[in-house]
Amino acid sequence: MIFALVCWLLIWGGMFTDVVYLKSSLFPSDFHTLFQGVRAFFPLLALYLSFMWVLFRRARFPFFKDPLGLLFAYGGLGVFISLSLSSDPWRSAYWAAIYVAPFVVFWMVYTGEESLRRLKIIINLNYFVFFALTFSLLPSAIRVGKGLASAWQVYKLPLALGVVNRNGVGRYALIVIIVSAVRLISQHNIRRWLWLLPIFPAGYLLAQTESRTALLGLAVITVVFFLLKGINLRFLLLMPLAFSLIYTVGFRTRAHGQLNQLVYLTGREGAWIQGIQWIKESPWLGWGFHADRIMMNEAHMHNSYLHAAIQEGAVGFLLFVAAFVGIWALMLWKNVFKVSRNLKGQDQVFLIESVLIVAFLTSRSFFESTAAFYGVDLLLIIPAMAFISLMLKETGSSDVEPEASP
Repeated sequence: MIFALVCWLLIWGGMFTDVVYLKSSLFPSDFHTLFQGVRAFFPLLALYLSFMWVLFRRARFPFFKDPLGLLFAYGGLGVFISLSLSSDPWRSAYWAAIYVAPFVVFWMVYTGEESLRRLKIIINLNYFVFFALTFSLLPSAIRVGKGLASAWQVYKLPLALGVVNRNGVGRYALIVIIVSAVRLISQHNIRRWLWLLPIFPAGYLLAQTESRTALLGLAVITVVFFLLKGINLRFLLLMPLAFSLIYTVGFRTRAHGQLNQLVYLTGREGAWIQGIQWIKESPWLGWGFHADRIMMNEAHMHNSYLHAAIQEGAVGFLLFVAAFVGIWALMLWKNVFKVSRNLKGQDQVFLIESVLIVAFLTSRSFFESTAAFYGVDLLLIIPAMAFISLMLKETGSSDVEPEASP
């Protein structure tokens, strides 16, 4: 388990950097540039170490009949396409390889009899990183002030690790709210009230960023939460609070009370039109990973499905869509709502959190490139989808064995 954790930390270690830091010189004189450039290879190191472990243990492929297998296939196909069709094959192949890396680490996590326990540890590690990132952004948020965040406002990470735009910050804040709120509601001891402490700064960040993808996600998870927990008068108070925040921050403040401003795409449609033109040039296999940056002047596609299509054409697009459709089909087929209400203890908590995270990232995927390339969303959705798959396979919808409350 320790080896898998080290590899997962290496995957995280490659976040907020790029190999371009080492492009100008093989031995940069500036330590920060060297550090950022070296970090970019951490996910490749994790890929190598975990793949060696798989070969040494002769571990069976774990992703058959699992939606994660479709994302793994999408990444594997991307490596081939990147090397053969990209106009910048090595840069493209680098991004394809680090996309595959977390799946190979999960090959280790899935192997053996205690996969669910190992998965919970990985999820808790993810939560720790998200809480740390959220709180590390508070000094930058305080400097922004309590006024409106500008349209291009960025928040600085500590130690000069990089910057995050407001949609990214809104994502971190909402994950903290999800985890804290679910544990506050699900626990039954006096310590539960400590989960209120992170909710307030996370709510402040969410409100300050005015991120519409995060506010949309808040609306979606509020509805899904009631379906998972069942109708309870105590929880009904949460819905007015959530939608009051959405109305005040999203409609009254961000959109100035104008519906056309609320649905304004902030230039995304231009990237979509340009991307579709490139997709038409190679409709079946696309142009390899990082194609939007390479072929569209460093533009970002801002849509998971178009992002998948420009990278891998119709074949990759179908694999990617099938993964999202597959996890939702599994949840509906196994009746995840009934399962979650019958479970007890940590299993219920982790399942509800995982479903809410998948629901949030699914809604986000239409306006950001969620899980279509290596990034924070990918490292968040892999464990969530994995936990849902493993838990539903173990329990089913008719033979749930509740875990004893701790």
